[in-house]
Amino acid sequence: MPSPSPSWVALRVATPVELADTVANFLLEEGAPGVVSDEGGLESALPASRLAALERWLASLAELDPRAEDVRVATAPLADVDWMTLAREHHRPVAVGRRLLVAPPWDVPAAAGREVLVIEPGMAFGTGQHATTRGCLEALETAVAGGRIRSALDVGTGSGILALALLRLGVERVVALDTDPAVLPVARANLTRNGAGRVALVGGPLGALRARFDLVVANLVATTIVADASALAGAVAAGGRLILSGLLDGQTRVVEEAYTGWRVAETRAEDEWCTLTLERDA
Repeated sequence: MPSPSPSWVALRVATPVELADTVANFLLEEGAPGVVSDEGGLESALPASRLAALERWLASLAELDPRAEDVRVATAPLADVDWMTLAREHHRPVAVGRRLLVAPPWDVPAAAGREVLVIEPGMAFGTGQHATTRGCLEALETAVAGGRIRSALDVGTGSGILALALLRLGVERVVALDTDPAVLPVARANLTRNGAGRVALVGGPLGALRARFDLVVANLVATTIVADASALAGAVAAGGRLILSGLLDGQTRVVEEAYTGWRVAETRAEDEWCTLTLERDA
């Protein structure tokens, strides 16, 4: 875990109480070592490089929930804190589905019968602490259970957790893609730590890929999932599946409408977050 430096900032987030948990979850997945909640809002810290991602996410949230327009983010130089202690208090092993367990490097338990995914919390989304990541992992486990998934693409790989899970669940060919060059070394470090060096890690836009895959997963914000509907759908091979997450309850309908010719095969919900598995209409 990175130590405090000028590249990190302290955050004070004023938010409607109804959105506090949602915002806190996003901060934790973006690399915050912990979040303190009080009557006035939230206090936390983030890498300065993730502030733009926070702003984009809040703008996306406001399109569907006007209360997000009242969220105000103030930043300040980071105070001297026990960074590692905060991180270790929050990031603990998490069992997901029937076969997976996500753990930080400092707390890797014996887990007979489960594939252990060791993920360093830090600069990229995907530690297993957020409902959208867990929803994706569970949906992936279900999708590959029949043994028909030989190739898979993880769009917006972040920490690399979903690509790692796909490989551990038996998918022969896995490609992990992200447009943010800052997270690619993080994903590669996590994949290497887990002996998953054969996952193909690619930087750049989805449109640059010509291959099609039996399974495509995208854990992104709803606006991106809608805007990239054509590219995401086009990356799925005939008879394949598309797993979409990062969606709030109120965002699923607009997403479904963007994917004409597809039907919802499965919906997973945890708290206010949803994960959709789509199949093409026959």
